[in-house]
Amino acid sequence: MRKTSRVAIPGSPFHDRQSGMALLVVLWTVALMVLLVITFSSSVQVEVRAATYRKEAAQAYALACGGVEAAILEIAYPPTGDQKPSPIWTWQKGQRDGVVPFKGGRAELQIVNEAGKFDLNNVPQDQLARLFEARGLNPAGAQGLAKAIVDRRSPPKNDAQDAAPAKGDDRSRHAPFESLEEVLNVPGMSRGIFYGTAEVDEQGKVRTGIGVGRALTVRSRSATLNVNSASEIALRSVPGINADLAQAIIRERRREPFKTVAEIGDRIAQSLPDEALPFLTTAEVNTYSIVSTGEVEGSPVRRTVEAIVQVAPEGALRYRIVAWSDDYWNE
Repeated sequence: MRKTSRVAIPGSPFHDRQSGMALLVVLWTVALMVLLVITFSSSVQVEVRAATYRKEAAQAYALACGGVEAAILEIAYPPTGDQKPSPIWTWQKGQRDGVVPFKGGRAELQIVNEAGKFDLNNVPQDQLARLFEARGLNPAGAQGLAKAIVDRRSPPKNDAQDAAPAKGDDRSRHAPFESLEEVLNVPGMSRGIFYGTAEVDEQGKVRTGIGVGRALTVRSRSATLNVNSASEIALRSVPGINADLAQAIIRERRREPFKTVAEIGDRIAQSLPDEALPFLTTAEVNTYSIVSTGEVEGSPVRRTVEAIVQVAPEGALRYRIVAWSDDYWNE
């Protein structure tokens, strides 16, 4: 029996069905290829963005480190009387803020003498409580936390207290703080209070809460506050200084650092309250915290580092970096 082949005749229903199926296959093939191209393109774009971010982050980090080196040079090796100050600096000795321009970016600096912070081992209890209230704690909570800190640093009242170790601390509870982070072991002190907080609101904006750790130190060994280096929250915690007065002091010191506390009233045209005077000074210590934020020109990427530097008045080794943080949170 002879088999016969079926040939699609143009215009016949069978021919139309074959043509439709072929077209459908072609369309599906094209759609799949387009999808693959889009997927590959998106993957490439992600990799390019990631590589660009890594490159710009490395550049910003280098700029931040360069800012620290420039600040150390200016602090440890200031120009002598016959030398001109560096033309790139916007910072004067005694001030807090400065900018160092570099090719392709810049470093924004906060150079804070440690005398511009409250020493955790010397600040009075009432002053500590005011600082915590300025941070946002309620008066009762602020007083309780301040009392716990003073109790932690004070000599023991009896042998039983001396034998009781602080939570997470292998040293005696009643002893001076050797590092600032030890205060985290004090009951009532949280990481949010110490470091600050960051929350995203309904509009997608980051709302930050100021941490008290930035206004504290264990390196000044003083109960007074340097008005040229103190932060606004530290100034606002001084008796008699409100937000307006603190902001007026900051605006004027940016123009020129105060040489004495007595000249503050004349320069801001507002008398300092008598109760504030015992807490204020223009004296400095030999230790600085340098916070440097590197910014690459045309990029939103930022990197911030912090260095704690001790400076010697003379000698071959004029400075020593005693602490370094590669990833510092800058508001």
